[in-house]
Parts: sequence; C-alpha cells; structure tokens
Amino acid sequence: MRSQIPRTEIVLSLRRGFRTQTDTAAKTLHAHLLRTHLLPHSDVHPKLLLLLRDPRDVSRWNSLLATLARHGFRSLVLRNFALVNRLGLPSDSYSFCTVLTVASSLKAAGLGLQIHACAFRSGWICSIFVCGALIDCYARSLAVRDASQLFDEMAVRNAVCVNSLLGGYVESRLWTEGLHLFRRMRELKLEPDGFTLSAILRICAEAPAVSLGLQVHAHLLRMISIINEDVFAVSSLLEMYGKCGLVDKARLVFELAGQAKRRDVVLWTSMLNAYGRNGQFAEVVETYEIMLTEGVKPDEIALLAVISACNHSGDVIKGLHYFELMYRVHNLVPGPEHYGCVVNMLCRVGNLKMAWKFANEMILETEGDGDSNMGVSAWGALLSACRDSGNVEIGNFAAKRALELDPNNSGVYVEWCNLCARVGLWNEIGELRQLMKAKGLRKDTGCSRGLFLSKDSDDYSSMLWNLC
Repeated sequence: MRSQIPRTEIVLSLRRGFRTQTDTAAKTLHAHLLRTHLLPHSDVHPKLLLLLRDPRDVSRWNSLLATLARHGFRSLVLRNFALVNRLGLPSDSYSFCTVLTVASSLKAAGLGLQIHACAFRSGWICSIFVCGALIDCYARSLAVRDASQLFDEMAVRNAVCVNSLLGGYVESRLWTEGLHLFRRMRELKLEPDGFTLSAILRICAEAPAVSLGLQVHAHLLRMISIINEDVFAVSSLLEMYGKCGLVDKARLVFELAGQAKRRDVVLWTSMLNAYGRNGQFAEVVETYEIMLTEGVKPDEIALLAVISACNHSGDVIKGLHYFELMYRVHNLVPGPEHYGCVVNMLCRVGNLKMAWKFANEMILETEGDGDSNMGVSAWGALLSACRDSGNVEIGNFAAKRALELDPNNSGVYVEWCNLCARVGLWNEIGELRQLMKAKGLRKDTGCSRGLFLSKDSDDYSSMLWNLC
C-alpha cells in the first residue's frame, strides 16, 4: 500500500532544497519521493534533480509538468502546479497551457474556472495561447457559455480559438450558434482551415443546410492542401452529402478521392454509411466487398455498417457470415452494437428462437467477467419480438435485463406494457405504469427535425458565406 505524505512536508522539503541548493538536499527529497511513490516514472527523476539545483528557473518547473503530463500523470501535474503557486513562484503561458491540457482531458469545467482565475490574477489571461487553451477546456467540458464569453472578451483571436469554440458548439449540438461563429470568421479576418470546415460540414449535415455545404465543398476544392491531405475533411464532406440524401454527390467525392489514391478505411466507412442511411443496402454490401479486394482492412464501424445493411434488407445468412468473419478473419472484437444488430436481425425475420439462443450464448460467454456484450438495444429488440409473438416469459426476462443496464429507459417500460396488453395482463400494466410514475418517467413524444428552426431563429439560407 502506498504511504501518504502530508503536503506541508513536501513544501518544507522543497523550501529546504531551495535555501541550500545542494545535491544533498535534492537527493534526500528525491529518495523520499521515490519511497512514497510520488515519482512513478523514470523520466521524471532527472527533471526533479535539475529543478532543485536551480529552483527559481520556471522553465525547469515547466519541463517537470510537461513530462508528467506526457506520461499521463494528470493528478501529479495538478498537484505540482498548485505547489508552484503555493510557493509563490511565477507561472508562465507554458505552465498554464500544460495544466489546461490536463483539465481539458478530464473535462473538468470547475477546474478550468480555477485556472482561469489564477491566469487572471497573474496577468497571463492576455496571452492568446492561454485563452485558446481555456476555451478548449470549457468547450470540451461542454461549458460553451463560458467559452463563448471568454472568446468575446479576447482582444486578439486566431483560428485555433475559433475551432475550439466551434468544436464545443458541435458537441453541444448548438447548430445555429456554430453557423453564426463561422460567419463571424470573415469579420475577424480569419481563414478557415481543415478542422473548421470539417466541423461546419457536420453542422450542415445535422441542421440540415445543404446550400452552405455546397459552398464549403467549393471552398475545399480551392484549398488544394486540405483536399489532398486532410482525409477527415473529405470524409466530413462525404458524410454531409450522405445525411442530406445526396448519395450521387457523395459517390462522386468518394470516386475523386479514389483517383488520388487517398481512400482509407475512414472514407470507405463514410461511403458505406451514406448508402445505408439512404436505404441502398445492396450497394453497402457491394462497396464493402470492393473495399476488401482493394486490400483495405475493415474496422468495427465498417462491419457494423454492413451487418446493419443485412439487418434492414433481411439477409440473415450474409449478416451472420459477416459477423462470424469479424472475429475469425479480421481479429476484431464485436461490441454491444454488433450483437444488438444480430439480435435485431433475427427478430425482424421472426426467428425469436434463434435470437434467444444467440442471446443466451452471449450471456454464458460473459458470465465470468460480468461484462455483457448484450446492450439495451439488443434486449429491446428481443422484447419487441416477444411483443409481436406474445412470448411473455422471454419478454419479461429481456425487459428486466434492459432495465438493469438503463433503469430510466421509458421506451423499455412502454414496450413491456405493450407486451402485457397483447396477452391481457392488465394488472401487470397497472404496476408498470405506477413504477414509471414513481420514477418520473413518461412516454417519449415524437419530434421533427424542423424543430431546429423556430420563428425567431435565423433561416440557415441567410447565413451563407460567399466562400468562393
């Protein structure tokens, strides 16, 4: 068991080393920290020795913080940064950027606020690098209001700050705010880069805003470096066309990328999803087979797309064949989504017996480690099949397992009630409704994608920026 060392003792030891600046003090503290496991990586040791020989050198503190961050010791980075401030040593932009990177990885908005206050007191809030790191921390923590406020307060902004805030808008699904920010880039005299355009293309796909997406495509064609090197920007473009139902344009982008020999598994998967999303399931299977012949190794997402296509087309034999090849040939581990897709596929064709057998095998395989590959979607599919066939025994089991994974899933309760109604179990329906009421659950109401736009919101067509 690791012993705990009081913070005051660490501070006193460091102060002793600062006063004497001798090798003896440094080695004594070094040995003490090794015994208490506060130096878990060998790369940290020389950094500490150098630091104690010249303790007022901020660059050496920065080197220690960067080494700890690079090796994943995030808590030690935060503790050492706090220690630097407690000892009254000055921090610089490098120190703040390092600790903010750690806060971003933790998605800790509260920690970001504390560092923000510290940067404000020290005057480093004027640094564009510190502000950019703060915006990124807030955005990753989904504190987009704080990120937006800081962005507006900045005297000088760059594309990195815009991209960080734009990423927060995308993750928070604030499409209108993201488009407004994109339009402001021209006012700020900032040029969008590959990350900016990828984020805007995702917004165009979700909003949807096809007209703006077409303009972004035209702008990409003029940015030769991005269209030739940034496969993620091209993939975002392909995804945008697929989600907007423009499969022919998605196919054209895909073929142009093939001529430049830049088609990796990301682009292939985007094309598979574009076909699948628009109901062209035969093309999904055909494209997948072409991908294999070109020597591209599929990943879990690509196989999920092809198994899902088999599910929707009712081709059970091919679906099971691809599922089997996933772990036998491609050495990939199926996840809950893959198992759920197979169960749903078997249930859709009315083969409840085989679906139940498949689910039982998955339960037995994962009984030892307690980690089941059968997710809520798989048990939900089994429950829906039981509702159609009136199989109460399996349906009750599936509903209970689904609620173990997601106790507040109102859809499972509703489907369970429908099963009971089919076979006339009215008392059980009353009990389930009372349970839903006690948990504050209600049946989800349907909504339209048109709800993204209200009477007071701007029409996306008015946001077009003449990129060409």
